[in-house]
Amino acid sequence: MRKRYLLAGLLLNSISLHAQEPVVAGYLGRFDGQFAPVLINQQKQWLHISGAVLVDKTENIGYYNTIVAVKHNAYGAVSNAGKIIAPFKYDEVILADEQDDHDSSKNYCFVITRLNGKYGAADTLGNVICPPLYSEVSALTPHVLKMKKDGRWGWIDIKTGKVLQEPIYEEADKSYVRDNTIQIKKAGKVGLAAEDGAIIVPAEYESFDYLSGSNIYMGFTTNGKAGVMDKSGRIVIPAIYDKCAVGPTEELFAVTKNNKIGFVDKHGKTLLPFQYSAATRTGNVMKVSMGNKYGVVNAEGKEIIPPRYNDIIAINAKGQETYDGGIIMAPGQTITDERSPIPAVFLVSDDTGTSLMDTNGKPLTAQVYSRITPFSWQNTPWLAVEQNGKTGLLGMDGKTILQVAYDGFVNGYGSGFSYLDDNAGESKKNYLPVSKGERIGLVDITTGKEIIPARYEWIQWQNSRILLLRNGDTSSLADVTGKIIRGGKKYGFFTAVDTNRIVETQYNDDGTTTTQLTDLAGNTLYSSQRWEFKEDQVSRLLVPESEKRSSAKFNDGLLKVWGSARNNVFLDPNGKEVVFDGYSFVGDFWNGLALAGIDSTPQHTLYGIINRKKEIVYPITANDILEMGNLLVVKKGELKGLITKEGKVLLPTEYEDIDDIYDTPFLKVSRNNKYGVTDALGKMILPVEFDDISYRKDEKLFQVTRTGKYGIADASGKMIIPAIYDNMDTNQGYGKNIFPLLVQEGKWYFYIDAQGKAFPYKSLKKKGYED
Repeated sequence: MRKRYLLAGLLLNSISLHAQEPVVAGYLGRFDGQFAPVLINQQKQWLHISGAVLVDKTENIGYYNTIVAVKHNAYGAVSNAGKIIAPFKYDEVILADEQDDHDSSKNYCFVITRLNGKYGAADTLGNVICPPLYSEVSALTPHVLKMKKDGRWGWIDIKTGKVLQEPIYEEADKSYVRDNTIQIKKAGKVGLAAEDGAIIVPAEYESFDYLSGSNIYMGFTTNGKAGVMDKSGRIVIPAIYDKCAVGPTEELFAVTKNNKIGFVDKHGKTLLPFQYSAATRTGNVMKVSMGNKYGVVNAEGKEIIPPRYNDIIAINAKGQETYDGGIIMAPGQTITDERSPIPAVFLVSDDTGTSLMDTNGKPLTAQVYSRITPFSWQNTPWLAVEQNGKTGLLGMDGKTILQVAYDGFVNGYGSGFSYLDDNAGESKKNYLPVSKGERIGLVDITTGKEIIPARYEWIQWQNSRILLLRNGDTSSLADVTGKIIRGGKKYGFFTAVDTNRIVETQYNDDGTTTTQLTDLAGNTLYSSQRWEFKEDQVSRLLVPESEKRSSAKFNDGLLKVWGSARNNVFLDPNGKEVVFDGYSFVGDFWNGLALAGIDSTPQHTLYGIINRKKEIVYPITANDILEMGNLLVVKKGELKGLITKEGKVLLPTEYEDIDDIYDTPFLKVSRNNKYGVTDALGKMILPVEFDDISYRKDEKLFQVTRTGKYGIADASGKMIIPAIYDNMDTNQGYGKNIFPLLVQEGKWYFYIDAQGKAFPYKSLKKKGYED
């Protein structure tokens, strides 16, 4: 019977807890990140994003939204989930956390607590790592923290709280010569220990030195001399040098004695004697010097270029300079960095000039130049060489591509010339514009042949086979071999409308203009004095964006003739007229389709889409057709619909407006002053019944209002917060979370989370600026 009464009491307690009335606050403020200001019992407090914790003051927020806060004049800590991980009873709480975006194994998070002058620690789950028993506690590695007791240091496992090393060391610090290793100090000497406390190197040395990031070897000093150990602590090079540094690879070392540098291997064998005054890594080689002269030692420890040059620059296979201190490769490691540290060639300079050497130190050029500069053209590396004020071009192998004969290479535009290759196609990488004075020409860098002499102001590829050349009012056409296929005509113009078809416009002395279609041989295929040809006179509603910048050309085997005596005249490649009777307007074809119009009245035209067979693909019923990205908006009267450029209907013509939501796959549609959302294929996401809709791209959520009420829908259209609230304020923090929301329903303000669940606080007032 007693157990039955006890159970009934527990049930009543449970019911009363769930039925508990919300706390009535003086005001509620919107969330700004992890907290919102609230006024409870006339005291300003801060409500945590979980809705479960109130604090008097926030002190610090860490990488993982772990918070140090103050409540009732005591410190505590709260996790991101709203769990109190350090109760509010401490004199101080300190965050210890690290977030490495490249290596998650280096991440950690815990809090350090202080009570009555002693320190302890707790993890983010609220587990006590160590009670406040120590004079100091701090992070040591991502896996252990160190603690100090009686003037000595030890360390504890962060996850388990297990003491891995009792506090017996004068110092214990993170080691940078080997990952997850601790440098210990005892009797004034240092050693290395593993995180589990095992000794790697006894505390018998003066210092350890970082050599490289792979942790294969580490430097050490004893009795003022330097040597090298492997990662297990075995001495591979005895401490007999003034300094040891990593060499061109991980297993070679630059060692110093009596201010001179030599090279030894991992066994201590001397590869090069003590003869250099300086040695600096340049990728996987060493740039060495004797006095003010430079040479190169390669990855095998061999002197491939003797130190007798004024300067040496290493260039990688991408044509980029490999700077000092480049990446050092571990054995078997593959370099994937954009800037490869492996030199492909060396630019060596002395008093006579600059020459080129390969990676064995062998000269690649017999000639010495006044200057050699890496030069990239269409993502291919070359070497620009200069001599006597003129420029030539070498391949990366030193082979001469262009003789030293030009003033320079053109990257597009100059003060007196222009080069345009947008229409050149894939082969444009093979052609390099060159300059002489204020004129440009063109060379084929695959053959080194000059195809267009440098005497033009303007060179423009009209397609992959034909180039337009211009000087002042005189124009010419050339093919890809440089052959002039249309001689220079003053006040006349040529436009290649296909790889073998040219439109020629000639202004005659009598004031008339003759326009004709010709083949490459100059045969006239069509001629008219009423053809108003302009290379940019096109109707490209159906043309994809990538093609819109090109000049007028044959599309689907048809070229539109503007200004003809008859409407809608096109030419086929043989110059035969193809006329689309019955239409007041037909635009340029693409993919077999064109915009077509019929005059319904002298002042009004209706539009649709037809195909090459003159069949109607989309009815000629639209007052207007407008482009919207890769789709078309059709207007009929005051209403709009949406179709593809192939004429497929995505949305019927029944909307007042259709707008794309910038940089998203959604469209906002309206009807009768109500709004909805569809996807790019016309599928309805939100019905057209809302007063307004806005999309939050980062959160992938829609904010909606309906009949003056606010709500939230997800990207699939599901209402996750029903539109029932009179007001709604989102979280103003910098993260991508708009929750919790501060909402108003009737006279009450309260908070709701992403599931629509209300927090146990409500108020008749929202915090104002003066509160």
